[in-house]
Amino acid sequence: METKTDLAIVLKTVTFEERHRIVTGLTAEHGRISCVARNSIQSRRFGGSLEPFSAAQWQWVEKEGSDLGRLDSAEIKRSYEGLRKSFEKLAMASSLSEILLRVAPEHEPCPDLFRLHSNALALVEEGSDPAPGAPPDLKLLNFYLGKLLQWSGNQPQILRCLSCETPLENVPCESALTWSIAEAAWRCHSCRGSESAHVRRREGVAFQHTLIRVMPTAIRDLVFALENPIRKAMESAHAGKEEHRGLFTLMEALMLYHIPGFDQTPLKSLRFVREPTLLEPGSHPTFGPA
Repeated sequence: METKTDLAIVLKTVTFEERHRIVTGLTAEHGRISCVARNSIQSRRFGGSLEPFSAAQWQWVEKEGSDLGRLDSAEIKRSYEGLRKSFEKLAMASSLSEILLRVAPEHEPCPDLFRLHSNALALVEEGSDPAPGAPPDLKLLNFYLGKLLQWSGNQPQILRCLSCETPLENVPCESALTWSIAEAAWRCHSCRGSESAHVRRREGVAFQHTLIRVMPTAIRDLVFALENPIRKAMESAHAGKEEHRGLFTLMEALMLYHIPGFDQTPLKSLRFVREPTLLEPGSHPTFGPA
């Protein structure tokens, strides 16, 4: 057995045998890890360090031949308490954590993912409280998903038309780009042809035949986000909420198609998105020609 120490952000907790918790956290140097925190429900020795989103210095023991470690101590560094004071903030933070549970590698260094996740949680916590029941601002979620695609080696071809190579900067703001999910690339109005397709609830059409239209202003926001820290991207975003809602449909589809295992089960936390989404329980639309 080997004792290890690292800063961890809690992604998930599950009650185990009434008195214990199984806690899954994201660390920079050891990736995604899961540990048993014995007597953590009745004892106060962990304080609030095992609450969802909390960042704490973990000390744990890895057991040979077991996926579960034994968490011996956790010293809280940041509680992200503000995320629990608003349903909308809690829903957004839960979505980020649930997505990362599927993407983050186990027991492998991932400092970029750790930095992305901690910065995104801070942005959600520090942001203004949305009006109750208001549609969410999807900019942060779009940039988060874009950076995950970039990190995984599945960054879409953004800067120019796949067919004629017209640069994104030369596309008029009112001219929608037609994205191919399988190719992870777009075609301009002149090249997209008559076979353009949109999201449809129709059976029998696979992802490789899917095309989604997105406004170029939202894609320009995404380009800036991929080249800069997520906080700077949020401060510099120009596209409106409806344009980012269209971009969200694209980002979902790219994640589903290009990230192995991502679509095995729906993401429960995305129910806060008022309109049905590809990743929301009970709303896995198929695709057909427009």
